[in-house]
Order: sequence, then C-alpha cells, then structure tokens
Amino acid sequence: MDHVIVIVMENHSYTQVKGLPYITTLIHNYTSFSQSYAVAHPSQPNYLALWAASTLGNTDDGCPPSGSPYSAANLGHSCEAAGLTWKSYCENLPSIGSTTCSSSDNQYKRKHHPCPDFSNLTHSKEYPYTRLATDIAAGTLPNLSFVVPNMCHDMHDCSTTTGDTWLASNMPAMISAVGPRGLVILTWDEDDKSSSNHILTVFAGPGVKANYVCSSTFNHYTLVRTICDVLGLGSFANASAKVTPTDIWNAAVTAVEPSLLEGLSLSQPSPNPFRTAMTATLVLPSERLVDALVVDCSGRRVRNLFAEQRAGTSQITWDGSRDNGQRVVPGLYFLYVKAGREQMVRKLVVMQ
Repeated sequence: MDHVIVIVMENHSYTQVKGLPYITTLIHNYTSFSQSYAVAHPSQPNYLALWAASTLGNTDDGCPPSGSPYSAANLGHSCEAAGLTWKSYCENLPSIGSTTCSSSDNQYKRKHHPCPDFSNLTHSKEYPYTRLATDIAAGTLPNLSFVVPNMCHDMHDCSTTTGDTWLASNMPAMISAVGPRGLVILTWDEDDKSSSNHILTVFAGPGVKANYVCSSTFNHYTLVRTICDVLGLGSFANASAKVTPTDIWNAAVTAVEPSLLEGLSLSQPSPNPFRTAMTATLVLPSERLVDALVVDCSGRRVRNLFAEQRAGTSQITWDGSRDNGQRVVPGLYFLYVKAGREQMVRKLVVMQ
C-alpha cells in the first residue's frame, strides 16, 4: 500500500463505541475486528506498543516516560531506514517537534504521542494536526501518518458523541486522501478498565471488505505487524510473532483447499518460513495455462514467476526476490496460482 493513516482514540470499550452513528457507518462500509484488544493500562504503554510493538517496560503515564529516549525499533525509524516517509499529526501540539508534556490548554498530552520518546527518528516530522489538511491538499501525504486527536476529540475528556462527530468530520477526507492503494486504521488505546481491554478497531479503505467483521484475535502488536507488512517494512519486537490477518482484504484471489479441486492440487510451500528459497508442488490432471505469482498481503504483485502451459506434476519455486531482482523485506506474502479457471493461494513467510 502507498499510504496508511492510524487514528488513536481513548479509553472506551468495544461495546461503548460500536453503535455510535458514524462509527456504525464505518463498520457497515469497511472491515472491523470483534476481538481486538489493548495490551496494557494506562494510556502511555499502549501508545508505545502501537509505535514500537513493545511497552518498553513502561507502566505509567509519567512524562517523559521512564527510560526514554528509547533507541528501540519503531515505525518512524523503520520508515526512514526503508526510504519511506512518515509524520505524526497531533491536535493542539504547540509547535513542530515540541517535547512539552502538556499544552497550555491541556488539550495535548505527550503521553498520547509516542514519537518524541525515541532518539532514532527525525522529530521535525512531528506536526500540529492542522498540517494534515495542508499535506492532503498538496498531495504530500506521507506513507505513514499517526493521528492524535486532542483530549476532547479522542473521547478522553468529552463524550463519545463528541468523538464520533469529530471522526465524521475528519475521517472521510483521510479515506479519500489515501487513495485506492491506502488504508485508514481507527483504534482505541485501551478500554474504560471495566472489561478485558476489549476495544474497537476498524480498517477503512478500498482494499478491505465491506461490512466484514473479522473474528481473529487482534491487538496493538498485530496492528504494528499489519502496518509493517502492507508498507513493506521488516517487523520488529512483539510484532514479529504476530500474523497479519488474511481474510479482510478485498482481493480477487481466494484460498482454495486442494481437496476441493478434483485431481488438481498445490502443496504447502517447503520450507516455510524460509530464508533462501521455497518450493511448492503443483499437480494438474490435464494440460492447462498456469499463471504463478507472488503478492504481498495487500494484493500487490511482488514477483511474476511464470505464465505457461503445464501438465502433470511440476515444481514452483521462489527465491524471495522481486521482479527487479531485489530481495523482499522479511514478512508475509502469498503464492497465487491460477490453473485454468481454478485459483489457489498459499501463505509464505520470508525470514531475515
């Protein structure tokens, strides 16, 4: 994907927000997660988890957080290392790159903005929220945007209705701005401490299924892993052990088990995960035109393997390289094989 925007709201459970008017339209039009969970209490360790796939041992809202500035891997550092762009956009942030713990009006709180807590990224990319509209208008939206509403609009100090109204006024422009190859992620830092930290997460954009509820268990670390995979970044920290959900994407390919296709089968790739190369065995009952390619988890083509007539038993191999010969970043990919009118997909995991 070309653009990902993450919006983080505050301190409400799944059941408290899923029925709000605008959020209801998001759930109807896009993909939501019924089993999404925060990883800690209070706020600050969750924001660190959303940025660095780790709470980094933090257990409170102290400012600056204990042990900072951190040099641990994080989304900003990973984007810069990969040549991608990123920015944070925070309502009521006093100035670009401000390290203040709280704005004079107490509407901005650094505990909700993890980027200043790291030493290995460029702090001039941390902007007041008003800059987002400017970047959208100029066509300069970065690859990754981290949006932090103020203490009222994020539902922390004001009602859920106020927050829902803010989303209704702001999210449509974001969804439009990310374009056909983009994704807007709406999530909450934690619940209201009355349940099991069960929160709502919604993926919005043309690349996800409409009115689809994913029941896979999903948390802040899974979210970071998904961002890494869709942007082509290597995963890190607790995100490395997570798997990006595969059932949410609005793609033309569908996984089909070999047993459902009489006389035709595609084995599971071996080895998998792999570092240097994998092989899968294709069995065809008759000669057919076979197209084989590798795509990433957003459905974007990574490597065309072949398009040719095949029959009987043959091998499909991939060495982890792109069409241009460069090696892919470690992460989740899919082998897509079309044989006549039949389609099969197998998950691939490339290791470092």
